[in-house]
Amino acid sequence: RLPRVADDAPAAALGLLLATLLVPWSRMFLPAMPAPAVVTPLPILVTIEDLAGEPWPWPRLDLTLVLRAVSPYRPSPVGLLLPLDAPDALEPVQDDQLGRALASFDSPVLPAVAFRDETRGEKLELPTLPHHGSLRGIRSAESFLAPEESLRRPARISAWKVTPEADRHVHRLPLVFRQGERAVPSWLLEMYARALGADLAKSEFSGRTLILRDEQGRELQKIPVDLRGSVPVDWNSPDPAPVKMEIRSVVLASEQERIGVTPVHDLTTLTKKPLIVAGTLPEVYPAIDSPWGRKSLVDAVLRTWSRLASGPIPVLHPPRWLILGCILAAAAAGIFVPRQFPGRLGAAAGTALLVFCFGWLAAKFGGYSGALPLALGCAWALLLSSLLLRWLETGHVR
Repeated sequence: RLPRVADDAPAAALGLLLATLLVPWSRMFLPAMPAPAVVTPLPILVTIEDLAGEPWPWPRLDLTLVLRAVSPYRPSPVGLLLPLDAPDALEPVQDDQLGRALASFDSPVLPAVAFRDETRGEKLELPTLPHHGSLRGIRSAESFLAPEESLRRPARISAWKVTPEADRHVHRLPLVFRQGERAVPSWLLEMYARALGADLAKSEFSGRTLILRDEQGRELQKIPVDLRGSVPVDWNSPDPAPVKMEIRSVVLASEQERIGVTPVHDLTTLTKKPLIVAGTLPEVYPAIDSPWGRKSLVDAVLRTWSRLASGPIPVLHPPRWLILGCILAAAAAGIFVPRQFPGRLGAAAGTALLVFCFGWLAAKFGGYSGALPLALGCAWALLLSSLLLRWLETGHVR
């Protein structure tokens, strides 16, 4: 019996090593989770490309005019993906005008750039998200580079911070931040939840899964997030095709509608649709690196939005005890497989298929990744266990 026990540990260790090496392919061949119960349209994008050459910060008048131009068409929700912490460069009184224009919408969403410590920015108390479980590992947001005071009153302020990975590419966007012992939603989650019709006060962050519910408490969607509270940017999907308008052409279309001339844009498409006003110029948001070259931050936002609306990607890690238990069980089962190589190979293939099928179901309904690495790690442990047992019994190892 000693050889049978002695070969399990190295076989399991080598199986665990293989599973670890295959972690970058954790989501391969796995399905997306179910789409939300409510169809969530892709946001309409108003870009600020035609303000190139204007001094930064841009005059608030331009933003005020575009908001007044679209307000009769009642887009909802409305979000500005712009840094608004600096006052108007020419006329500070325009900040008050922009605040009045924001007040014509139902709590437009403005971003506040988050910092980890309390000394770098301004301390703000943001709306919280009910949560259960530990927030360890979630990005910290203790102080903020927040919009001007006059812009905060009619708006809803949400945390926002995007950081590239070690390869300098942006691979994920945050949905949840940690402020002390509280969970706070990001700008993207705030916009997406409102477009979905979810009430974040009735929703919850349970473990590493966001459960979005409406005002009646009915579940609309489950979104798994990674250990940092983020979701991956699906750069492999086709480019989203939102309706795009430039800021000054929107104002022109509004005037053309007023005087009865055919407008350059059909502004009725804005009705009850999400609207994002975003900068795509390096003066505001430097281009980010992606696997497909230089992109703007709003491109990453739209890709992530589209992915969530069609079903989020599984990102949850299986529990460590489950991984270790599966590999140890496979190594122990290898003792009892046939000694002939075709039999061992068939048993390993069957084990891999069985583990992957369970992992596929866990990805579809629970948001768990890692089915392929775990399946191949179990198969490798089973195959090596029988080989090591034969070597121990027939060799000169005592």
